[in-house]
Amino acid sequence: MRTSILLFCAAFILQACNTPDKQTHTADSVKTVVKDETQADTVPTIFKGLYTFGNEINTFRHCGSPEQVYWVNDSLASLRDHYEKTHRFPSYPYESVYAEVKGYLAGKSKLGYASGYENVLIVTDIIKVEAKNFRTECYNYEFIILGNEPFWSVDIIPGEQRIVLKDVGVEKVHEFIYSPALIKEGVHRYEATNPANDKLIVLIREEKCSDGMSDRQYNYSAEVNFNGKIYKGCAIKKGDSFPDRP
Repeated sequence: MRTSILLFCAAFILQACNTPDKQTHTADSVKTVVKDETQADTVPTIFKGLYTFGNEINTFRHCGSPEQVYWVNDSLASLRDHYEKTHRFPSYPYESVYAEVKGYLAGKSKLGYASGYENVLIVTDIIKVEAKNFRTECYNYEFIILGNEPFWSVDIIPGEQRIVLKDVGVEKVHEFIYSPALIKEGVHRYEATNPANDKLIVLIREEKCSDGMSDRQYNYSAEVNFNGKIYKGCAIKKGDSFPDRP
């Protein structure tokens, strides 16, 4: 009987000694997994998209998924400074620029305007920031019209519900409400107005066009009537490609 009691006590002591080691090991394993997951979340990757900065706006629209718009935290790398330097003059309010950055997604914020977005993009480094042009992959324009002497342009952007006339010669920008074109016999006709009661008529014809300043041949010619003033130039349709790289 005495021998049995001694054996029971010895077994109990051994079990008690082993239990804390097992618990400590388990806790360490969980802690390690959580730490590894956190590190993976904050490893910077490359994001390409359209960046917009302005009053109550600091957003990044992802090129790979245009429906995904992130609020931007750029305290580690001032993306907004590059935005101000890159913003092509003349410009219109909240005009986006193309940006390539390194960063990571930090999840949804509960603070201020950021709370209106599903994710916050923490920018850690800036690779490139440049004004949009007809080659910008995720710039979903319908047509871009270019003219010179003096330089001017028209961007037709259905996704933003706007048509923008930039007259560099007089340093002015005119925005209009987008309406789909009427297409007849190969001619695209846009008519648009704005709150200032300006009127814009754009005629785009599918025919070869030269800008008179380069060897590039465009597939469309364009005529723009702004409040009776006529501009003539060449048009680029989204998806058009050219062999030259100016």
